[in-house]
Amino acid sequence: MSGISLSVDVQDGAKPLVSELISRLTNRTGLHQAIGMRARTLTREHLISLAGTRHASAARLGATPSGHWAQAAEKSTYAADSGAATVTVTQPGIGRAFHDVDIYPSGGAKALTIPLIAQAYNLRAASVWESEGLFVVRTKNSGKAVAVKRLADGSLQPWYLLVPHVHQKQDRSLLPSNEEYTDAAKQGARDYVDYLLTRS
Repeated sequence: MSGISLSVDVQDGAKPLVSELISRLTNRTGLHQAIGMRARTLTREHLISLAGTRHASAARLGATPSGHWAQAAEKSTYAADSGAATVTVTQPGIGRAFHDVDIYPSGGAKALTIPLIAQAYNLRAASVWESEGLFVVRTKNSGKAVAVKRLADGSLQPWYLLVPHVHQKQDRSLLPSNEEYTDAAKQGARDYVDYLLTRS
C-alpha cells in the first residue's frame, strides 16, 4: 500500500539530519506501520458510519439492527513489514466491496432463511424451528417456500422465506474509496516523517 518512493542525493557535508532520515527509510517497516495505522482507522470509521445507515431490512421489519458492519469495524486489523501495509477485515459479506457475492446454504441446510417478521430477525431458523412450531408451506401463486407458524386463531404467520441461494451485487461503498486510502497513506507517511524528526 506504500506507493511512496524517495530519491535523495546527499552530498559530502550534508546535514546529519538528512543522513539520519535516509538511513531510517532504508527499512520501510516503520513507514508501513504508520500507513497501516491510518488505513485501519479509516476503515474502522467508515464501517462504523456504515453501520448507522445500513439496516433497511431491520427497519422494514421493525426489528433491532444486527450491527453487522459495526462488528466488521471491530474485526479490522493491519499488518506491516518492509514491503507493504495490509488492512484485513474478517467479516462475512465484506468481499462485496470488490465483487458480486453468491450465498448458498451450508452445514447441511437445504435453504437460506430470509426473515419476514421482526421476531425472526437475527435468529437462526434452526434455533427456533421446533420451539415456535414452524413448518413449510408453498405459496399458491409463486410456489415459493415459506416457514410459517400456526396461530391460536388458525391463521398462518410467515416467519421465513426459504430460498436456494442469494445473489448480491458488488457494492464498492462498503469500504473507503481508493482516493481515501491514498490520502490515508499520505497522512501515515507524514506521521512517520514527523516521528523521525522528533527523534533526531
